[in-house]
Amino acid sequence: MLENKIFISLLPLIIANGILVLSLIVFAFVYPHRKRTQEVTDKIHPSFIGVYLMEYWYWFTTPFMRLFMALGLTPNMLTGFSLIIALFSGYFYFEGNFALAGWILGFNGLFDTLDGRLARITNQVTKEGAFFDSCSDRYAEGIVLMCIALYFRNNLLMLAAAILALVGSEIVSYAKARGESVGVTTKRGLMQRTERGVIIGLVSVFYPFLEVILLSYHINPEVVWLVTLILMAVLTNYTAAVRIVVIFNDLRRLKNQNE
Repeated sequence: MLENKIFISLLPLIIANGILVLSLIVFAFVYPHRKRTQEVTDKIHPSFIGVYLMEYWYWFTTPFMRLFMALGLTPNMLTGFSLIIALFSGYFYFEGNFALAGWILGFNGLFDTLDGRLARITNQVTKEGAFFDSCSDRYAEGIVLMCIALYFRNNLLMLAAAILALVGSEIVSYAKARGESVGVTTKRGLMQRTERGVIIGLVSVFYPFLEVILLSYHINPEVVWLVTLILMAVLTNYTAAVRIVVIFNDLRRLKNQNE
């Protein structure tokens, strides 16, 4: 069983790294002759690493954009696909197949980044699309954390940590959205959605290897998830608290200025 988990973790890792290395080598030859992407220039500080990696990402995902457009897919369709993928990821978390769940979660993140770019390329940026994407993100993250909590339902400490991480994650996003609705926004805090997804994904994919190492020292490998969930519970709720305080103070400052 453990060998199967390692295989599920290792094979996609080898394939993904192979594709990454090969594509980076090709892009190194393409980059000097490639027209710069205006969106990258507008958003990224012009340091070599930042621009180079963003240009690579746009170049790497362009074939996907062309395929989506050829198939007649819309940004909202990609958003819906990402939510369906999250459901599958949650199922495998509930089953305890963390490596497979982590890789599926990675695909969820991929679709979640491509829907916005497809909307911009095809001039389909709409308020309803942004609203649907935001709601889909909340459901996707909630499903994953809920299924992790259900897997550890017999361990009260880990169950509590997973629930607190879920609550903190939702409040982080809600505080930002609610602040924007009243004219104040902030990105303060250590644990935004991208960081949360990366942490859960990396721990999941490498869990079989950590399991082998910890078992060899007669340590319960679930300690990895205990540390991860406690860390997320603390940092998400800290981030939520920071945003609440910042937005509250900004609103009070604006009120005093208008009086």
